[in-house]
Amino acid sequence: MVRIQKRTPARLLHIIGLITAALAVTFLLIGVGHSLILLTTDGLDQDPLTIGRSQWGLVAGSIIVFLVFLAFVPVKPRGNWRAHGVYIAFVVSLFTEMFGFPLSVYFLSSALGLSLLERQFMRYMYTLGMPIGSLITLLGIFLIILGWREVYRAKDMLATQGVYRYVRHPQYLGLVLVAAGWLVHWPTLPGLVMWPVLVFLYYRLSIQEDRYLGDRFGQEYAEYASHTPRFFPDWAHKS
Repeated sequence: MVRIQKRTPARLLHIIGLITAALAVTFLLIGVGHSLILLTTDGLDQDPLTIGRSQWGLVAGSIIVFLVFLAFVPVKPRGNWRAHGVYIAFVVSLFTEMFGFPLSVYFLSSALGLSLLERQFMRYMYTLGMPIGSLITLLGIFLIILGWREVYRAKDMLATQGVYRYVRHPQYLGLVLVAAGWLVHWPTLPGLVMWPVLVFLYYRLSIQEDRYLGDRFGQEYAEYASHTPRFFPDWAHKS
């Protein structure tokens, strides 16, 4: 959709992005595999089912990995910082609670009059949260990468092939799905508040991007947009 300069820093940034994407996929697959092993071997009965605390290296590393995906969003309409800012806040709060300090678990335990619902939370995470949430997050990652690949191939022309044949904004959809997957994987109170805001802001950003691309490509984009949905593929008309 927009021209990607072939300068060394830009190339290096995207190479780093692809490496971190591979790390993210590996991280998720390892987590899912661990969950499946526990479930199929009755390992949950032997697992202490405790939440890791004060693992700030994991907090920092996970945040960096999942913020790099913002580098794959090529179009920068005005106001994009709001949506990206909420995505950043979501990622920071999520991994801080996952590996640093489980504030939501403590708060809910107190509100429900329980000593600590840590074991119940971890059982949910292993049985449902991680397997289902990771699949949603993986789908989001692939949408982001596939969208970036088509933009890179199109250079300064309009990207209409690959995933862009089915949706106009695969990368915004991908970011929303990444956040949704993590919310299913590891639900937190800040995440529950921020995710609907994130959806709204990326929807509004997609409208701004439509205007920007309409001004840039004119009738070509108008024709493309007329038969390509914004977020949800219309498989019946694409087959």
